[in-house]
Amino acid sequence: MYAHFSPQSWVTPFGLMFIGAILFAWILARRNAVSVDIDGSHVDLLVPLVIVTGLIGATLIALATEGAHHGVRVRLFGLVGTGAIAMFIYSRFCGLPFPRLLDVFALPTLGGLMIHRIGCYMAGCCWGDVVSQPVEGPLAAQVKTTSLLSGVVQGVQYPPGSLPYEQHLSMGLIGPGALASLPVHPVQIYEAVVLLFIVLLLSRLDWRRQARGMLTVLTVCAYALIRFALEYLRADCAIVIGNLTITQLQCLMLLATVFLLPRLQRSVVS
Repeated sequence: MYAHFSPQSWVTPFGLMFIGAILFAWILARRNAVSVDIDGSHVDLLVPLVIVTGLIGATLIALATEGAHHGVRVRLFGLVGTGAIAMFIYSRFCGLPFPRLLDVFALPTLGGLMIHRIGCYMAGCCWGDVVSQPVEGPLAAQVKTTSLLSGVVQGVQYPPGSLPYEQHLSMGLIGPGALASLPVHPVQIYEAVVLLFIVLLLSRLDWRRQARGMLTVLTVCAYALIRFALEYLRADCAIVIGNLTITQLQCLMLLATVFLLPRLQRSVVS
């Protein structure tokens, strides 16, 4: 998402969906906390703390890595990563098990993200590749899609002033007087549907009887895998290495960390 707002429209569908996502995750996390004998007041303190810390941290990361030339983009992994650091510090001060806290917030976070992606669809951020029209030029690889979906998806068009419209205009795919962008994949909806499936699937797991942190590991791995795949249908992230975006590299790092961390812990203990 992008951290810029129009002075004429402080209340937007995207903003309402973002607030709805937070409240949804908040309620579910509070219920999870009570079910594992963690006072719900900890969730009430952690939610605003994690959000504020995450937004500040993700904004600073964006400024350091991307600059502010085209607006500051608050990336999901930066927000979640810095928010998790705040949660870890809080757990140390309050004597709470950090892995269990992560479990408490794991599925509520995915559920909130599912609602947030619907807001992204309405706002036109996190947009998808051009559905079927041939694309040429230096940025062609960023907006081309797989031929497997050609003719299957009709796509969605966004009006002038939207991010997809501005991208297509700058690439010469549409003219200055175009009434809308080219049809693009509603990849935000794709992700929301997959997230709903993951939440329903993992909610069947009796995570309270599993090792602490197990639900978090499964949640992180599931999201990293589906996000890596969906990046091939997104047009909002530049390709940095080979045919991979920075988000895909972050997904690979997450998977590697989840795989290697237990091995490192065992080697340190031994």
